Amino acid sequence: MSYDLCLPRQANQPYYIENIRTGIYSLEELCFYLYNNLCLIDETIINEKLCDWIRDELCLKRLYRQLYEQLEKMESGSSRDASAFVLPIFREAGYLSSQEMRDFQDRLSKLEVQSDEMKQKLRGDYLVKEKMYARAVWMYRRILKNRNPGKLGSQFYASVWNNLGAACAGLFQFEEAADCFWESYSLVRAKETFRKYVSALPMFLSEEEYQARLKELRADDYLVRSIQEHNARLCQKPEFLAYKERMKSRPAGEVAEELKEQYSKSTRI
Repeated sequence: MSYDLCLPRQANQPYYIENIRTGIYSLEELCFYLYNNLCLIDETIINEKLCDWIRDELCLKRLYRQLYEQLEKMESGSSRDASAFVLPIFREAGYLSSQEMRDFQDRLSKLEVQSDEMKQKLRGDYLVKEKMYARAVWMYRRILKNRNPGKLGSQFYASVWNNLGAACAGLFQFEEAADCFWESYSLVRAKETFRKYVSALPMFLSEEEYQARLKELRADDYLVRSIQEHNARLCQKPEFLAYKERMKSRPAGEVAEELKEQYSKSTRI
């Protein structure tokens, strides 16, 4: 990656990127976002508001005209090529080498041919990875609400339900998470999904209720014991133990503030 560090001016007013709830102040920051968040290139970026911000805040009138022209083509239906809107931004900043530009265009073109549902799922998956759980929940539920069983197979929707469960768990909504894992398991009988479902149950059920549910599921003792042993091994992984040690060595107030900040980020819509 190679670009001119002396190029851009800083904006007085940031451009607010809705997907990540963050404001950017320069063309390089925009390029960084685009390059590293390919699946989040959507109407929050490809819009008239960004064009106006580039013109008014960065004073890049030539780039503004280029982008606005592409935006008009896309809105008229004569073009749906997102790369025609995005690549001029990289060229203006000199942010990518020629090979990186070709690679980026190739990746974006492959994404563009995906269905809208797949694009939404990829965005949701990215948001879970970034621990922005509430927005991911909204994204996954939007897919499920508009579900067309004949268009995409059970495997796809099972994956959506599974990832929705992970997002709910990130918000400490364990009963909702368990329901999602069960919906996923009902579509595709994956052992890992069943493990997640059984693992979520003790987070909101009493021991008596937990045992009753296992009996209802006809889960044999060996299977339950295997799941519990697997979960115990996860808790003994070096990265998990290192995290616990870091938390123990820090002042309680500092840890509480960090957790509050993380939770606040995860619940932003």
